[in-house]
Amino acid sequence: MVESFIYELRANDVKEEHIEQIMNRVKNRLTEENVDSELQKLGYAKIFTVDYDDYDDFYNYDLDDES
Repeated sequence: MVESFIYELRANDVKEEHIEQIMNRVKNRLTEENVDSELQKLGYAKIFTVDYDDYDDFYNYDLDDES
């Protein structure tokens, strides 16, 4: 499981020293949310989770609009 997190971090251009730092911080509580939280602390965007409230606001869909 740890390897899949590391693979995704590398695939998203996270620096090796940051990957090591993140993995050390979350080693006993390895979850997608915790990794994303550590990524954000280092100035990266989330990789593993999506905030759907922000996503909906971004696209501002009006599903009732028939135009």
